[in-house]
Amino acid sequence: MAYKRVMAVCAVGSFLLGVQGVGAAGASGKAVEIDACTLLTAAEISRVIGLPVNEGERRDAGLQKTGAYSSACLWTIRTQVAAPANPAKPLNGKSFVILNAMQWPAGSDLARTYLEDFRKASANGVIPAKPVPKSFGDEALWWGDGLAVRKRDVSFGVSVFMPGVNKQPAEMEEKLAPHILRRLDQRDAV
Repeated sequence: MAYKRVMAVCAVGSFLLGVQGVGAAGASGKAVEIDACTLLTAAEISRVIGLPVNEGERRDAGLQKTGAYSSACLWTIRTQVAAPANPAKPLNGKSFVILNAMQWPAGSDLARTYLEDFRKASANGVIPAKPVPKSFGDEALWWGDGLAVRKRDVSFGVSVFMPGVNKQPAEMEEKLAPHILRRLDQRDAV
C-alpha cells in the first residue's frame, strides 16, 4: 500500500539529480534533464540504513507537461533474509530506497508546487498523513511515507521502505537528504 501511495503521489505531484549540460535550465527556459541516480550513492545509502544496497536503477518519466523533467532512481536493499514474495506489497515485499527528482524551468518558482501537491493529496485523502514541515533546502515536509524537499528550481522526494525492520524510515530519509542537497549545490556551482 505504501508503494501505491508513493506512486500515486508521483502521479499527483510528479513525485519522488546530475544534469546533462551546465546550469539548471536550457536557453529555452525549459528544464534540462536531471538524473536522480547521481544524487545518492549506494555507499551513502548503506551507511545510513546499515544494510548493503544494489546500484541504483534509473526510472525516468522524462519531460512533463509542466515543463519539469522527472527522474527516479530505485535502490533495492540486500537483506540477510529475503522476505517472502507478496504481490500486495511494494516491489513484492522487497526493501528499497526510492528518490524522485524534478528539475523545473529556471526561475519559474514551480518547485514549490511539488510540496503543495503533497498538502493537497493529504487534504483529499490520497495520503493519510498530514504533512509535517522539516528544515531542509528552501522548504521540506515529511508526508508519512517520505521526505519531500525543494531547493531553488529542483524538488525531490526520498522514501525508505524496509518491511519488518525496526528502523524509523523518517530518520533515515532525513539522513539521506543532506547528501542530495550537497550534490545539488555542487551541480549548481558549475
